[in-house]
Amino acid sequence: MTNDYPDESPESLFERGKRFYFPSQGADPDPELAMALFRQSARMGFAPAQRLLGICLLEGTYCPRDLDQARHWLAEAASRNDPQAALTLALLHARGEGAPKRWDLAWLLLSRPEVEALPEARELKMKLKSELVNLYPAINEAVSGAEKLRRARLTRHQARFIAPFWPVGKLEGHQAEYFALLQLNLGKITAESAYAAIAEGMDAYYAEMTRACPAPHPRGPRQ
Repeated sequence: MTNDYPDESPESLFERGKRFYFPSQGADPDPELAMALFRQSARMGFAPAQRLLGICLLEGTYCPRDLDQARHWLAEAASRNDPQAALTLALLHARGEGAPKRWDLAWLLLSRPEVEALPEARELKMKLKSELVNLYPAINEAVSGAEKLRRARLTRHQARFIAPFWPVGKLEGHQAEYFALLQLNLGKITAESAYAAIAEGMDAYYAEMTRACPAPHPRGPRQ
């Protein structure tokens, strides 16, 4: 691929493009030049340019809307650990917009450390979990009933300290339930297997939490 700006670094091309893309940065707006500079910087592997180019193509800003190219450039930026690009790409997979509707791929992108730090990523994760569990009301009802039985075995003191396991997504550190439903959604396991995996995760959670539950304070004699 030819380089129309052989003496400039991708960072310099990107910064110069922003001056023509955002008029507040001191130059008259020139969308065509801005897009040319962004494209060249993106071709040279600069993640911020790839992300901005992908978003422009996604929204049809200063260029025709092209979802395939938008996904391509966002994926390129995400592969270079650009968190906003990965978040946007996850959103496309979650919606099935310009990309296959794959909640598992969206989840993997949202689980990257640099992406998880974004509040929007945490919100999207919770929404995905909520939508997924609502697809399977029979499993939701069965798991809720199973949890009631398990919580009935707790002492009053333990129940105060141990948070419920269900509904899906309530506990960030115990995600067996979500992955089981993802596998079911992808047609890789049956509903019975999904329920069994969730119940196993629930049992492991309550066993762990019961062991870690602080001992109740002994009551002293009344004065």
